[in-house]
Amino acid sequence: MPIARIIMCEQYSKAGRDQLLKEHREAVENGFLKDCEFSVAVRTGDTSYMVLTLYATEELADANRDERVKWHEDRESLIREDFYHEGEVVTLIKGGGAPLLTDYPAKLN
Repeated sequence: MPIARIIMCEQYSKAGRDQLLKEHREAVENGFLKDCEFSVAVRTGDTSYMVLTLYATEELADANRDERVKWHEDRESLIREDFYHEGEVVTLIKGGGAPLLTDYPAKLN
């Protein structure tokens, strides 16, 4: 079952937010997020953003935990507060009902 991680993050400054968003892109391209299915970052305010990252399996989601924690620790001077959610994805379709992942289960467990 696919796993999603959702992070709500508040920074001390707009510059800090922009730096973290740039570094998020780099992490998806060739860093600790490179094995995710996708990762979406959304600017939610002048000093905040939200990230939704999807992994095909729980094992893939867990495989980068140490790197992810270190990434956040290395940037803690930019982060005022963050809140983290994780769980099994139960709906992953686009408008019109087409699946976004071809190996996504057709039935809910």
